[in-house]
Amino acid sequence: PKVRRKKKSSNKPLNAREKSFSQRDPIISLNMNLDYLAKSGQKDAAMRCEEMLLRIEALHDDGYYEKSPDVVSYNSVINAYAYGRPSKIPRSDHAKRLMRRMEEKGLKPNSITWNTLLRCILKEVGEKKWKKFSGQKVQEAESILSNMEESGLATTISYNTVISTISKSKSSESAERAESWLKRMTERYETTQNDKIQPDTTSFNSVIHAYANISKNTRGAPKRALRAEELIKQMERLYRSGKNDKVKPDVISYSAAVNAYARAAVQDDRCATRAMEILDRMVVLFKRGDKGVKPNKRTYTSLINAFARIGKPATADEILSKMKKLHEKGDKSLKPDTVCYSSVLDAYARLGGDDAAFRAEELIHEMEDIYNNGDNDVKPNTQSYRSVITALGRSKQPRAAEKAEQILDEMIYISSHGARDLAPNTIVYNTVIDAFARSKTVSKAYRAELLLERMLEESKEGNLSIRPDAITFNTVINAAARSVYGDSIVRNEAYLIGLNAFKTLHELDYCKPSSITYVTFLKLLDNLVASDTSRDYMAERVFELSVSLGLANDAVITQLRRTCSPLVAQRILSSCDDTDVTEENESKWTLEIE
Repeated sequence: PKVRRKKKSSNKPLNAREKSFSQRDPIISLNMNLDYLAKSGQKDAAMRCEEMLLRIEALHDDGYYEKSPDVVSYNSVINAYAYGRPSKIPRSDHAKRLMRRMEEKGLKPNSITWNTLLRCILKEVGEKKWKKFSGQKVQEAESILSNMEESGLATTISYNTVISTISKSKSSESAERAESWLKRMTERYETTQNDKIQPDTTSFNSVIHAYANISKNTRGAPKRALRAEELIKQMERLYRSGKNDKVKPDVISYSAAVNAYARAAVQDDRCATRAMEILDRMVVLFKRGDKGVKPNKRTYTSLINAFARIGKPATADEILSKMKKLHEKGDKSLKPDTVCYSSVLDAYARLGGDDAAFRAEELIHEMEDIYNNGDNDVKPNTQSYRSVITALGRSKQPRAAEKAEQILDEMIYISSHGARDLAPNTIVYNTVIDAFARSKTVSKAYRAELLLERMLEESKEGNLSIRPDAITFNTVINAAARSVYGDSIVRNEAYLIGLNAFKTLHELDYCKPSSITYVTFLKLLDNLVASDTSRDYMAERVFELSVSLGLANDAVITQLRRTCSPLVAQRILSSCDDTDVTEENESKWTLEIE
């Protein structure tokens, strides 16, 4: 038999094809794992990504791997910090630290690297922990984008991220500032025709959101809403003309404009009507075949809020009913939820009156029935019940306050049997006390005091969620002040209840009286103290105390004039003008009411 001779070993190095897969492409495998882990949402994913990166770098330095981690590897780790959970250290600090390490390793950050850093800054602006630094974050993002423009690394994503960062900062000038970057982006694109910086729908939507997210109380909200709508019209013109086929308005565009008008409705009722007109236009466009502008739940909810804010709960209720009908016909996306119902309930609470209270009760019962049938999306929450209590308190229904207290007791019972999210808080208790204060119940002061005592007792035992605040005490005093329907025994009891609440408030460390406290207590004296001499004497002592605490504003002075006889009020105010109120003489003005 022939003997096979072994080939002589060659010292010639292996070519790329002859190398093992692990030796040839360890970085491809690393990058795939890093990308998966970065997007997994797992706890400490970013830290684990960085540890993996450093291990491979160490193995390369020891000669185990021919290749070391590349730009893609570092981008994946930075991306993990961008999408990971917040930590004690800002995301952008981690990103910048890794970028410095890249440069030390001879790797040059690319567009994706810088865009991911911008993404980190965007996330920080939206996080409560770093909210106070939002102005600095915006300036940093703008500076980074300017440098990217100079180096030719800016992309559409770069501009969109910076515009979104400005929009989320919600400063008084954020909308105009965001739009200035959109104009800058548009001008650069028109000049260079560089597709990499072509504005798209997201670019415009971010600016529209900036105009929509301005506080409803910000001056000029209607004009900002109009500007948001004009931007949509600009998008329509650009898209129809063929100048930019990437700026077609979508449901997000129109919904943001609806929201802008909804917020502005507080300042101009016509904005609510305009918001409805935009929604109607969306419906028409959808029926014509534009599937991308179909109104969603957020669109309808914004419209409900618009009419709720201008005191038209019936219209808000009609919009809710329309959503229910569309859902029953098969549109699953328009199923009303707790937010929709709560907005309508809040509108009825704001309106007040018997009909509003009756409809609020109907809606809360409807929510309870739907929830009890297994639909968690319509579970009543604390705000829902509070709105019903408020509506009852502002009505003249018989036993409305008693109904409000019954709802409070039901919340306590339900929360004690597992539904802890329905546990009533201080605001709910205050609302029930206010319902008694507004009612014609003869024992209103006594019922209000019982609720206050329950709050004090439970808060001492550790339930701080119902610890009474200044509003609680003021409302109890108000319930006493309005106890004018009973006989002399009831009125005297009400006076003592109001006096006790007034004194207790001044003794507490965790809450302090306000000017409203003094206005309300002076009303109590006016309504319940029959003797002119006694009333004048007590009013003077109370007013002096308000002066010593710096709480004697115009409202207190006005109420003093109503409570005291004219000559006494004039003397008190004249002597007050000539008195130097200091901490030294404050002590002598302690309350001396027997």
